[in-house]
Amino acid sequence: MIWKNSSEIIGIDIGASSIKIAEISWQNNTPILKSFGIKKLADNIIEDGLIIDNQQLMNTLKELLIASHINSKSVVIAVGGGSMFARELIFPMMSKEELKEAIKWDLDKYIPYTPASYYYDFSIVGNGMTEKEIKVLLVASPIENVNQIISVIKSLGLILIAIDIEPLALYRTVIDAKQSIVIDIGALLSQVTLFQNDSPAIIRNIPIGGNHFTQIIMKKLGLAFQEAEEMKHQQSIHSQIYTDSEYKEVQRQMDVLVSEITHDVQRTAEYYQQEHANSMIDKVLITGGGANLQHLVHTVSKKLHITTILHNPLEKLTIPITFDKTYLQQVAPQLSIAIGLALRGDNKW
Repeated sequence: MIWKNSSEIIGIDIGASSIKIAEISWQNNTPILKSFGIKKLADNIIEDGLIIDNQQLMNTLKELLIASHINSKSVVIAVGGGSMFARELIFPMMSKEELKEAIKWDLDKYIPYTPASYYYDFSIVGNGMTEKEIKVLLVASPIENVNQIISVIKSLGLILIAIDIEPLALYRTVIDAKQSIVIDIGALLSQVTLFQNDSPAIIRNIPIGGNHFTQIIMKKLGLAFQEAEEMKHQQSIHSQIYTDSEYKEVQRQMDVLVSEITHDVQRTAEYYQQEHANSMIDKVLITGGGANLQHLVHTVSKKLHITTILHNPLEKLTIPITFDKTYLQQVAPQLSIAIGLALRGDNKW
């Protein structure tokens, strides 16, 4: 990883269906949102986490940087979703050099990728169960995935200062995530991260994303994708041109998807609490492009019986008065990872 001090950082979040960017400048240790932008990706540019069309992705990102009036060069990017592996490990107390050798010796036991096919890194994130143990977060991503993203960034003349993981980027945008679960609803999947004592203890992917809700509306109401996408975020998808039975069937199938997500979240929490009897979970935060689905927060809270809130990644930032606050608040959940990446700056965390 490359490090460089800079007072202005661009966070770039390349998702399955769109690119999100956020530029943050620092004044007197205060982060200010200088600019931001979101641009849809054409189909078949990214599949299963791999970039299929480098040139088209580079062109799209270049257009977004220009449209967002971003002139800074220092960039932080992320790996996540199916292209990232993360695991919490416990080791006896030892020096960082000793830990490095211990992890390297057993890498193939920890990481489910073919040997020599991935990059990896680790960080000590706290104490283990006793004072003689340390807790370590080990992360890895396939070499091909990482190199592709680096190539696109460098082709645009940008300076890569860090490669991060999405859960840590999200963590930086939360005021208090010490004992929480963050559900990041992307286009194709949802990433669930259980945080304990400032560290992501469990990270898992659920193969349900915002597009799955859109597809239900498309199929049941006979709409094109964009029409269904817009209707999904309205106060109610009920309309006089649709019968009550059509409307109720859409709601029923969407509720089934929410139930599947919450069921997996609940299993994740129960598994961790069985292994760690003293662990606590005090809230659930929902973020990502699919977070604005109407009634989602209320439904998840009702099903999990725990305080659930729509995450606002802008809480730590100063927002210029020239920005359209209504629009920014509307797209804020989509910008969570990009903002968190920009907040990293040249810090390890």
